[in-house]
Amino acid sequence: MYILFHNLLVVEFVMKIRTTMKNITVTSVSWKPFANFLGLLGVATGAIKAIILPIIALLAGGNLGGLEGTIKGVSAAITSDIPSIVTFGVGGWVAGAAYAYIANWALKVSKGVTLNLK
Repeated sequence: MYILFHNLLVVEFVMKIRTTMKNITVTSVSWKPFANFLGLLGVATGAIKAIILPIIALLAGGNLGGLEGTIKGVSAAITSDIPSIVTFGVGGWVAGAAYAYIANWALKVSKGVTLNLK
């Protein structure tokens, strides 16, 4: 990298970065944070299914019929599918706990997974 000082002096700076390899061994997965993460992904998926997709379908259909008709159509589409948000969240949480259990079993059998990082 060259830096110009008052149009007269050019100074060169050379940056050297050392990289060292680090080994990280994963021997277990904490089940509760993993289950919570997949539960939140399930809630997000349910929200997309229950809120975003009906709005897009209503707009794509073109049957708006004014502001009041639009509000009624959107609210009816959203409220009819609210339980799916809860269902997706609970399903994601249970699946996350099950995946963490399976991952812990596999890590125990294989004595962990070693990652080489720079």
